[in-house]
Amino acid sequence: MTKISVIIPAYNDLPGVLTTLNSLRALAADNTQVEYLVQDDASPNVLYPALVPAEIASTQRNENNVGFGQNCNTAAKRASGEILFFVNQDVYGAPEFSAGWDAKLYGVFEQDRRIGVVGVRLLFPDGKVQHAGGCFDGALQPYHPCLGWTEVNHPDVMTERDMPWVTGAAFAVRRDVWAGLEGFDPVYVGGYFEDVDFCCRARDEGYRVRYTPAVTLIHSVGGSGGNPHFMKNAQAFHKRWVLPKRVRSDVPVVMEHFWA
Repeated sequence: MTKISVIIPAYNDLPGVLTTLNSLRALAADNTQVEYLVQDDASPNVLYPALVPAEIASTQRNENNVGFGQNCNTAAKRASGEILFFVNQDVYGAPEFSAGWDAKLYGVFEQDRRIGVVGVRLLFPDGKVQHAGGCFDGALQPYHPCLGWTEVNHPDVMTERDMPWVTGAAFAVRRDVWAGLEGFDPVYVGGYFEDVDFCCRARDEGYRVRYTPAVTLIHSVGGSGGNPHFMKNAQAFHKRWVLPKRVRSDVPVVMEHFWA
């Protein structure tokens, strides 16, 4: 069985997808142990199967646009890897940070069979921290505790540890854990809260959610919260996890304003 299936949920932005693919392929320790899958969510401006060489990635196009979570679920059905690694089309590797990313990522899962989900260190293109694991604030809202830090080697950023959740922008999960939880819940639409919800469900089943700085990628992230689905997803998460107090605060202060 392939060790890692890299899954890129694609929508338009062919240059971004090719940058993601080419950088990860160039920086992998052993591409014979990695497969690359692109799932085109019925892009109106790009016909991916015709534009991505088969020797680089296996590409499939959805008949209709199904949204981020369902697109990931569709792609996962044709993946063969022990580990599914979902990587956004605006995430890419850098030689100074990402060499051997595949062996390092697989090594984290080998530490403990209970590690079900792994998130990686993400930096903005300007070098600041985008993601080093996720927490819940005083109102039980998910937030990035190290967001925007310039000290990328701060102990809070460089310490591998269990976290309440990790971002779906670069989201690795054991194949059997993914199957057991039936992937991202379709109640969430548009790429918001699917990742946090999945991590919460995995932890409820006794799996560990692990953050590792051993794998570092660059994330050219756009603005968050502007999608019309954002607040709907936030309310769905609030109803499922916050009202029944199924998650706990990591800090007493309010860091976000989704429902607080």
